Amino acid sequence: MNDEIQHLLSLLEKATTEMLSYGEESTFSYFDTCEDVGLFIQNIVNKIRSGEIEEFSKLWYIFTPTGVWDDSGGSQKIANEIFEILNKKYQPDKEN
Repeated sequence: MNDEIQHLLSLLEKATTEMLSYGEESTFSYFDTCEDVGLFIQNIVNKIRSGEIEEFSKLWYIFTPTGVWDDSGGSQKIANEIFEILNKKYQPDKEN
């Protein structure tokens, strides 16, 4: 994997840790708890590490401004760094 992907995975691991630390706190999103958000991100990271790079696009909806991450009280700094990379290279297919 290239350096940018490694950097993104590192940021996503920080994001996972942050959400899991909030545990059962509710979110204002389609996830019930912050833990659910963290587990979702962790699952995507595991798939990417197995070579499923297309899974990155699923994270765009999590980190888009005013998206799930913000609705779950996540760190603005982490979200901005992650979204900058995702928005540049891993936007979801607009037809889906």
